[in-house]
Amino acid sequence: MAGKSSINRLPPMVKAYIQKLLREDRMTLDDMLADIQSRFPNEKSPSRSALGRFKLGFDLLTEKARQHREQAEAFVGAFGEDASDKTGALLVEAISTLAYQAAMGAHEKDDVTTKEVADLARAAKNTMQARTLSMKERQAAEQAGRDRLLQEQAAELDSAVKAKGMTEEQAMFWRKQFLGVKQ
Repeated sequence: MAGKSSINRLPPMVKAYIQKLLREDRMTLDDMLADIQSRFPNEKSPSRSALGRFKLGFDLLTEKARQHREQAEAFVGAFGEDASDKTGALLVEAISTLAYQAAMGAHEKDDVTTKEVADLARAAKNTMQARTLSMKERQAAEQAGRDRLLQEQAAELDSAVKAKGMTEEQAMFWRKQFLGVKQ
C-alpha cells in the first residue's frame, strides 16, 4: 500500500496554500512549485510528481462536488420548486454520500490513524446536524405558511362578518368550521 503523500505531511499552512493555488487553477505545476518554494523557503517543497498526483486527486474531488451540485439543481428543476429550498437537502445527501465513501476508503486502509477516525466521526456528526437543521427549517417554513394562511383567512372572515352583519354566534360558527378556532 502506498505511503502518505508528501503534500499531506506538509504543515497545514503550506497544504492550504497549495489547495488555494489548485482552486485558482491559473498556474502550471512548474509555476506552482516555484511559487511554493519562494513563499515557503524554509519548508521542504513537494516534488513535481507529488504535486501532479495531488492535483489529480484534487481535480477529481472538485469535479465530483460540481457534479453533485449540478445534479441537485437538476433534480430541483424537475421538482419545479424553488432551487434554494430543495438544493440544500440534496446537497446534504451528497455530503452524506461523500462521508460514507471516505469512511469506506479509510476502512480499506491498514493504518487508519486516530485523527482520521476523529475526522470521520466529526464529519458524520456534522452531516447529521445538517440533516436535522434542514428538516427543522422546512418545518418552520411550513408552519409559517400555515400561520400566514390562517391570518389571511381570519381577516377575510372578519371583513365578511362586518359586511354581512352577522352576529358573534354566527361568526364563531364559521371560525370553528373553517379556521379551527376554539373558544
